[in-house]
Amino acid sequence: IRYEDVAPWYSYVERFVGISGSYEGLDTLPDGEFLPAWEMNCVEKEIQQRVNQSYQDRKFIKGRCAHLTQPKDQHLAQGRGQCMARNQCYRGCPFGGYFSSNSSTLPAADITGNMTLIPNSIVHEVIYDETTKRATGVRVIDTETMEHYEYRARVIFLCASAIASTSILMQSISSRFPNGMGNDSGELGHNIMDHHLGVGASGTTDSFRDKYYVGRRPNGYYIPRFRNLGEGTNVSEFIRGYGYQGGGSRSNWSENIGEYQYGRAFNEALIEPGGWSIGMGGFGEFLPYHD
Repeated sequence: IRYEDVAPWYSYVERFVGISGSYEGLDTLPDGEFLPAWEMNCVEKEIQQRVNQSYQDRKFIKGRCAHLTQPKDQHLAQGRGQCMARNQCYRGCPFGGYFSSNSSTLPAADITGNMTLIPNSIVHEVIYDETTKRATGVRVIDTETMEHYEYRARVIFLCASAIASTSILMQSISSRFPNGMGNDSGELGHNIMDHHLGVGASGTTDSFRDKYYVGRRPNGYYIPRFRNLGEGTNVSEFIRGYGYQGGGSRSNWSENIGEYQYGRAFNEALIEPGGWSIGMGGFGEFLPYHD
């Protein structure tokens, strides 16, 4: 399978999901089908200018995210609306500004009239047919009645994310796959790759006291990987590389939590924005290892 075979489907998915971002022309962070990017705030723009002045090998860009900054007709047809910058994505977005199965793919499937949604169901095994040598269905436990069911299909997709999908495959035992479906190598359930995180820096500034911003954007800035990419970027201390993520903001009323005050002056202090700060965290990949 060549990249040119897969590329149109990446574009299809990106248009369907609705990805906001900027076009940067970086090989290490390929451009896609983007909606307009969120705007950086004043502190982020200042850091961007400093990075551009100080480094030739790295770029400070707006992060890319699955939020509708400018919905298209296909998004509106799904019942989705524009992201309102509330930063409540983790609660589930009621108007689909943030892409999710609840707001986008399930409604799109429902429109076809060919979807049957069975809630309160836990898939615990894929059924394997010894004669046809194909997966033919799944075994399911109803979480409310604890009854067991089997559902058959010509094609089965495991969309339970990395850990649960692997678990289901390991539980799918047959004479053909005694150690789990597709596990002839014995590597199923091993070689988890994650990101290390917690390494970074932060800073504050007394500047820009006259500046503020509207809304709570869903993302911040991004510095794409710039190590071990050839042409003078290679280092001997490690292989692969890392990127940085972060954002700038002003502190709020919470900095007054410890103050023993009351009255008009205290009320005014609670609504006065605090100083600007910015954080930067490094993200690098784990390499796979069996343990």
